[in-house]
Amino acid sequence: MENRYMGVSSLSWAQYLMEDVEVTPKKSGTFSLSSGESVVLEEGKRTAMKRWAARELGGLLEVHEEVLSPKDVALSAWKEENDARNLKKIDPLFYSRASDSMTRGGEKELRASISELLSVRKRKIMEAALTGRDDAEFYDSMTAEERKFYDDLKRCVDSWQEFLVLVLSGISPVEGGDRVG
Repeated sequence: MENRYMGVSSLSWAQYLMEDVEVTPKKSGTFSLSSGESVVLEEGKRTAMKRWAARELGGLLEVHEEVLSPKDVALSAWKEENDARNLKKIDPLFYSRASDSMTRGGEKELRASISELLSVRKRKIMEAALTGRDDAEFYDSMTAEERKFYDDLKRCVDSWQEFLVLVLSGISPVEGGDRVG
């Protein structure tokens, strides 16, 4: 079964890989990338390049970027929990950063903190879909993955409500829509 969220997540991952990161080359030279481009690096000279290129040149570079810390994610979860109604705006590429950070160490602690944050966010999004909340501020506070989740839930809730209207008006919800009774 294909996961309907993979397309959204893939797009976020692509955006994440296209961000610039600061790197310091460990040796000088001209290096070829899989894209067919060449990059000239000077040992010890800090420079910026796309994250995908830095990952490709891995061992030749020291990459200067922060990984998500369990403490920071736990603090975000605490702030999220303390505002019962509103959804706090988070990095649009949070899920990609979280995935990448977990592959670089501290996975168990980070996974627990992320799980706590996502549990609170999921509850708020589900409540919004169930109650029909659709204000722009709330919607803009979601990542692309969360918007997909909300839209799917909202569509399901709306379909269920339409079904109930049919049933309560005496129209058979089965094919043909004949009146009951």
